[in-house]
Amino acid sequence: MSDNAANNLSQANQAVVLRYMQEVINGRNLDALDEVMAEDWIAHNPGEPNGRDNLKQFFGGMFAQFPEIHADVKRVIAAGDIVVVQSHYTSSPQHRGNDWAPGSGAVVDIFRLEDGKIAEHWDVSQRPIPEGSVNGNTMFDGAGLYDYRS
Repeated sequence: MSDNAANNLSQANQAVVLRYMQEVINGRNLDALDEVMAEDWIAHNPGEPNGRDNLKQFFGGMFAQFPEIHADVKRVIAAGDIVVVQSHYTSSPQHRGNDWAPGSGAVVDIFRLEDGKIAEHWDVSQRPIPEGSVNGNTMFDGAGLYDYRS
């Protein structure tokens, strides 16, 4: 694959994942899963089910329990069929991500795409998000912040 083709694939896969983050997670649009996720997708988070239809049920319950859950995307790295997203998840605007909502806190999601759809997912989360740190850095500051709102 040429460098240009690999770059185009990375960009296309990044767009799919960002659409998932915006429309499904932040927009709570479960119908969008049909367009961005493979029917037989594989979950590596022990709390998430395999399969798109099972994930719709899982997210439906989570959105009912946490109707204001939001992922503020901080960084995106795309390389071929892998897209990595660092986000600050909160269950409501009043929380810093310190509550025990599923996935709240600092989260790194790793997605593998196949034929333009998310086929596999891994994630790691860290909470609570402290008010300060011994080094003066936050969990999200630094170079390379992504502005998904632009």
